[in-house]
Amino acid sequence: MKNKVLLFFIGVILCSMDLFAQERKISGIVKGENDQELIIGANVIIKGTRRGTVTNINGKFTISVGQSDKELEISYVGMQKKTIKLEANKSSYVIELEEEYNSLEDVIVIGYGTQAKRDVIGSITTISSKDLDSNSGGNINTALQGKIPGMQIISTSGEPGAGSLIQIRGASSINGSSEPLYIIDGTPIESGNISSIDGDATFSPIAGINPNDIESIEVLKDAASAAIYGSRAANGIVMITTKGGNKFEKMAPVVTLSHTSSIVSISRKLDAMNAEQFRAAYKEARENNNQTAEQSWIVNPFHPYYNRTTDWQDVIFRTAYQTRNDISVRGGNNSFSYGVSAGYRDLKPVVVNTKYNQINLRTNFVYKVGKRITGGTKVSFSNMNYTRILSSGSNNYSALRAALFTNPCFSPYDPLSGELVDWLGVREQRNPLAVATKVPIHFKRRWFTMNQYIQVNLMKGLDLRVSVSGDISRTNQDSFMPKEFDSNTPARDNGKFRQSEGQTLLNENTLSYSGKFKSHRLNVVLGQSLQQDKTETITLNGNGYIDKSVITIQNASTYTNISRSESERALLSFFGRVSYDWKGRYLASATIRNDGSSRFGKNKRFGTFPSVSMGWRFSDEKFMNFAKGFLRDAKIRGSIGVTGNQTISNYAALGSYTASSNKYDGNVEILYNAMPNDIIGWEKTTQYNIGLDLSFFKGRVVFNADAYVKKTKDLLFDFPVSYYTGFSAVPRNYGSVENKGLEFLLETVNLTGRFKWKTSFNISMNRNKITELPNNEDIIIGNFSLGRVGEPMGVFYAHRALGVYSKDEDNVYILPNGQKDQIRKGASTGDPFKGGDMIWEDIDGNGVIDDNDRVIIGDPNPKFIGGMSNTFSYKGISLNIMMQWSYGNKVMNEFRRTRNAMRTTGNLGQDALARWKTQGDITNFPMIRYQDKMENFRPSSFNMEDGSFLRIKEVTLSYNIPRKWCKKAFLKSANVYISGTNLLTWSKYSGYDPEVNTATSAFIRGVDNGAFPKSRSYNLGVNLTF
Repeated sequence: MKNKVLLFFIGVILCSMDLFAQERKISGIVKGENDQELIIGANVIIKGTRRGTVTNINGKFTISVGQSDKELEISYVGMQKKTIKLEANKSSYVIELEEEYNSLEDVIVIGYGTQAKRDVIGSITTISSKDLDSNSGGNINTALQGKIPGMQIISTSGEPGAGSLIQIRGASSINGSSEPLYIIDGTPIESGNISSIDGDATFSPIAGINPNDIESIEVLKDAASAAIYGSRAANGIVMITTKGGNKFEKMAPVVTLSHTSSIVSISRKLDAMNAEQFRAAYKEARENNNQTAEQSWIVNPFHPYYNRTTDWQDVIFRTAYQTRNDISVRGGNNSFSYGVSAGYRDLKPVVVNTKYNQINLRTNFVYKVGKRITGGTKVSFSNMNYTRILSSGSNNYSALRAALFTNPCFSPYDPLSGELVDWLGVREQRNPLAVATKVPIHFKRRWFTMNQYIQVNLMKGLDLRVSVSGDISRTNQDSFMPKEFDSNTPARDNGKFRQSEGQTLLNENTLSYSGKFKSHRLNVVLGQSLQQDKTETITLNGNGYIDKSVITIQNASTYTNISRSESERALLSFFGRVSYDWKGRYLASATIRNDGSSRFGKNKRFGTFPSVSMGWRFSDEKFMNFAKGFLRDAKIRGSIGVTGNQTISNYAALGSYTASSNKYDGNVEILYNAMPNDIIGWEKTTQYNIGLDLSFFKGRVVFNADAYVKKTKDLLFDFPVSYYTGFSAVPRNYGSVENKGLEFLLETVNLTGRFKWKTSFNISMNRNKITELPNNEDIIIGNFSLGRVGEPMGVFYAHRALGVYSKDEDNVYILPNGQKDQIRKGASTGDPFKGGDMIWEDIDGNGVIDDNDRVIIGDPNPKFIGGMSNTFSYKGISLNIMMQWSYGNKVMNEFRRTRNAMRTTGNLGQDALARWKTQGDITNFPMIRYQDKMENFRPSSFNMEDGSFLRIKEVTLSYNIPRKWCKKAFLKSANVYISGTNLLTWSKYSGYDPEVNTATSAFIRGVDNGAFPKSRSYNLGVNLTF
């Protein structure tokens, strides 16, 4: 027996020796075929097994293979997978990987899941982290401009963190919001722009996201892609995925440091009169109003201001220095993955005495618990601190607006003492520099988010996921105006304070199944969501500050206009999606979501939002075999779906009360503030989409096209009611809007090899039309933005200017009886227009120019928008040029109109030098008349301008330092770059920038009331990886 055991162990040892004798070690090096750069982290797998390794910092690998191992598979992100045959007498290999162009196997994020790009049958555009503009000042919205077909982004201001007017496939609501829903790592963020305390600007809630933390952005445009978010998806979805903690793979800690220094300035100055030109114009304006200029600085050559010219734009604007610093650490193993990042931005704006800084912190952890349980924890924090000035609008304390209006004869300093003065002239105007110095406005925002999920694999292909998310924000704003600027009697210090807090708690539970049966693939998602939002706002004014060295609201001696409001809402949802494909050739998907919102009455609380989409990969059909040599992929897709909009007040369906300042029988009156309104419901958008995806020459040419029709009904309106109710109007669902459009995206790899050239080009068109209004009556919002059935939303409705009367006798009107008269202002007995006055089109032909003569004069909606980028690279050098354009939109230059109206002693533009001066002059610029009783500068086509533009948005020249040099400095990689943003804009627009909108309403578009100008920046940066 002992001998048998001995023989058994000897046999085992001999077999093991024979097995080891059959194994051998091979080594190799992996590099890029075109640039010959070594590839770090490439996966080297023995085909048909799970055995493998990765290349080291020198691009090298070593692996043991047996006699039965025949092939190696080598793969790397952005490269084509390669298979090589193993040779018995060869132990060293040099492997070159070809660059992969537009991989169809890339995974993109969709609602409640992911999907391979080749299987997408909705309209989705993806932007990777490398495509984002890291020098956008921390604002994701501006970083996306010109890069997404069908997505228009107009910055409301050039301020850091400024809000934007964002529309995906046109505006779909008149009184509701047209903003998309943001999904950040699976958590919805749907709060709109934050209004400033004085209403002169808005700020984006997602400006708190660090662009360097973003892995990818997916924009879901059609209803089939977005309908799984139901009542919040009518305006599209922007899905943001952050870096780190996403994969389970062994990776040593990777530390990345980045720094950018920037010099920023305004991209252009506005033309303005100098002192000599202004004095002549002012005298003339007074004389044209039968007055005489009496100010000594106008008529007295010995006055200190007489021979002085102040360029107020030079006074109020500056060249500023900005810095951005980021650090991140990422790594992991087979059961734990992490990403931690921190960033600090010091973004001094281009206006004096302003400052902006922002801190970002983010942690992403993903972990495994056993074989079936995974979890993730994501936490982020941002802190924005902005000291600013009033920027736009007609507010008298706007230092920026005042600087553009202030006449050039004044000086910000006393001509004798040299001290900064508070008022200019004989208290004629506040000193813009003094206002910028002594009237601070503070904007502070803290934003904390957290997401925790657990996912359990119940069986093969079946997973249960439970997630809880929290979102907490606090925004504090305050302003202070010292009594030196108060024109009231008695003068006193005044301050404002507003604090807004928001809390969101979200629980989502999903059950997902993914399975493959021969040629069939099936994916199913079922889910439930419960979200609760709470907001609290406190506002108050203060005056009589005890000590002006402490200007916080707590230091005020008296408080007025104290108010506190709380609001709460909830959303309960059930949703599902089924996706199916056969051989990847025939694809179909259907989604449905049922939302219940506390904002609506009990009979209107729930809404159902379905969608269906289908796709056909006809490139896989036999009849397309002739194209296999050049056609990699071809797919046609179509979808139809319904989405909703619920952006109304939280208690719109309920009656509410308010306390009056009046008393009855000694008691405070309690009055109705709003009528009960339990029939108000959702705005619903039905969208039809058909698309075509083509890929040629191994992905070197990719073309995507989409055509859509988007119809929104049950618009929210204030509907007139009987005055017996005590109200003039109540909200109702009535009206509809239609958008139709085309989108095209073309991506090409023009040159390969050592010298590479890539191009991305997109162009879109959208045609918007109002199809129904209450009683089909016109609505006018603001001064001139019109809503009319059959017309686009927000068209400009004003008088049409036909020129200027050269002589008094040119104004001739023929009465019905054949007698001659003159066209008059306001009424048949009004003042007649004279030589130098504007010629207005008399629409009704009655010889009177009044409101009945207003017509549609222009459309702020562009006919086409788009962008193009070209990237040229040679070895480690890369040059990227990004261009953006808009064509066919009009801008109402309200700033130009009010400046040239000469209502005060404010300055005029250089265009007023071409004004009418005397009988017989032929010009298109009317006379300037002090306070202009004939209203030559009323809203009209005279101040409407072409807003089309072509902009070189960014140019970046970068250099990847060779790895052999990095190795000596203990670096994995290093990159240095120089770049410029907003370098050059071609446009006929006379204002700071044609891409402008100072209004805060989605309906009022293309209005420039003196916007904070966009800046041009020159940047120098470095990225280091350890």
